[in-house]
Parts: sequence; structure tokens; C-alpha cells
Amino acid sequence: MSTRITQTLVCVFSVLGAIARADDPLLLRVTNMQVAPAHMPAVKVWVKNQSDAAYQGSLTIELPDGWTLDPPSQDLALPPGETGSVRFTIHDAKTRDANRYPVVAIAKEGGREIRRSQEIVCASAPYFKPEIDGKADDWKDAIPATFAAKGKKTTISTFWNRRQFSVLVAVEEEELIAKRDGKPFDAVQIAISPQDTQTSTSLDGEATRYEFLLASDGTGQGGRCYQLAEPGMKLGETQSEQDLNKLAIEDPKLAVWREGSTTYYEWGISFRNLPDMKAGEGREFFFSVLVHDPDGTGLRDWGEAAGLWPTQRNWLAWSTWPGAAWPEEPPMDNKVEWGMCSSKY
Repeated sequence: MSTRITQTLVCVFSVLGAIARADDPLLLRVTNMQVAPAHMPAVKVWVKNQSDAAYQGSLTIELPDGWTLDPPSQDLALPPGETGSVRFTIHDAKTRDANRYPVVAIAKEGGREIRRSQEIVCASAPYFKPEIDGKADDWKDAIPATFAAKGKKTTISTFWNRRQFSVLVAVEEEELIAKRDGKPFDAVQIAISPQDTQTSTSLDGEATRYEFLLASDGTGQGGRCYQLAEPGMKLGETQSEQDLNKLAIEDPKLAVWREGSTTYYEWGISFRNLPDMKAGEGREFFFSVLVHDPDGTGLRDWGEAAGLWPTQRNWLAWSTWPGAAWPEEPPMDNKVEWGMCSSKY
């Protein structure tokens, strides 16, 4: 049995134990904002009842000054062990260049109050088709989402049109290590999956994601793209290191380059290569990113930055590959909310 598969089994039992030992009866998480056509921004609050008793209370969110929550609060009824979500609309939201907004989810039952503070972003891809040419000029109208790990920033930007989904990941790091056989190298790992899919905790389960690995080819401009997983693939296969050369996409739309202390990964993928994904304004889906920086910060995880619960760590959410340097604990699930909108304005 491989080390990664052994870690997977250990992780599943550890997570189950962590749920039972938690002090608060509820886990709370506010999702990043989505913007549907002709609508105000909206968020969901995910709630898990960890207790052995039914929860009967109310739920609200504290927002930045001047913002209004609609409705101001909602009833929350959740049986023991169940997970659910409550959707709120936001009025009078004011955008910030940093695209980070402090919020607090608050659940009340009787005289007890449970609070969770977070920073959320607007996680949406505007409609546009950039040139994948190794220049960031086309990306000024994207909605960047930035997070930090050990003092180094990662910024994720996305666009969509009817034919293509485009991604720009800007990684602040000391140096760029191009792909090299059998040794750790810098890379960006991306997972895309339809809304309402889940990641199994069984090696016999099937993948629900499209998963890709982006790396530099060492030329200073070009890159290599590998498809690690697709829906229907057995999750056990994703935990065994495969020959990347056999997974390479021929002539990918990918540029990888350095400017100062930042590495840029610019990538476009045709929706024909994502047949389960549907393009359209207001379409919501799951999208997450891992940044591999083995000689610097280690693994950077967008799911962790987006506030996923510790119980949502899952080795099966991400494929392993030759050259990956994984930490002891699993990365977060790849099911992080994202959306498609018409424009950032």
C-alpha cells in the first residue's frame, strides 16, 4: 500500500475523531460572494451540526459598514450530524480594490451564541477572452482573489467565454524551479467541478473533478500542462503516482514567466475539454488551486484561505504526482465556490 493511500485512511479516521471532540455544536462557514445576472451579490452560510441534539435557532451575518443583509436573519433548524446551507442576498455592497471583506457568521439558540469571523472575496469570473501570450495586460478587468502563506502572496484571476475558461495565477516566490524528473518543482494544481458534486472519502469512489497541473518548461516563457483526473476516474488511481509524460496535453494554451519576485501561470482550457461544465452568466461551480513552492512556503491551499473546515481535509480531493512535496496533513477539499458573471463593474 502506498504512503499516500495509508495517509488517506489515517486521515479519514482522524477527521471522524475531530468531529466528535469539537466543543461547539456547530461549524459555520460563509462562502465567497457570487454575482448572478441582474441580481445583488449573494452568499451562503454552511452549517454542520456536530452535536447529538437537534439545533433550533437563528442565523445572521455581520457585514462591512453600510452593507445590508436580506433577510436580516433566518431560522436555522438542523438535525444531529446534518449539514445544510442558508442563502442571503447582500444590498448596498461597496467594492474594494483588495477584494477582501470581513464578515462574521452568528448562530443563536436560546442564550448561546456561536460566531465565526472570516474574510471573504468576490469569487467570480467576468466574461472575456484574454490572449494567452505571457503578458498580464489583458487581466486588468478580472476580479483578483489574493491570499498569503508565510508572507508570500498568491493571486488568482479568472475569465470565461462561451468557448474557454481562463486562469491567471500570480505566485510571489523567491525563485522558479521548472519541471524536473524525480525531484520537487514549482507548480500550480487546479481542480474544476460542477456545482453540487462531492468528493468521496473512499478509494473506490469516483472523481467528480477535472484536475490539471501547470509547470514551467524551463524556457522562461513556455509551460507544460498535465491532466491528472477527470470525472469517473477511480479515486484510488489519483493516489498512485503516474508518469506525467503520459498525461501531458499537447500544445496547451499556457505561458509561465517571471516578473521580479512573481511567477505567472496564464492558462486557457476549452470547455470542450470540460464536458460536464456549462458556461453561462450566473453559473456557479467549484474551483480551487494548490500552489506547490517546495523550496519556499511549501503547499499553499486556496481551500484553506477560503475558510473550509478542518474536517474537510481530504487526500482524495487532489491527485499525487512525481515531484510533489506534500505536507503531513491533507490539503482541503477542492469544492470551493466560484461563479461566472458578465463584468466586474
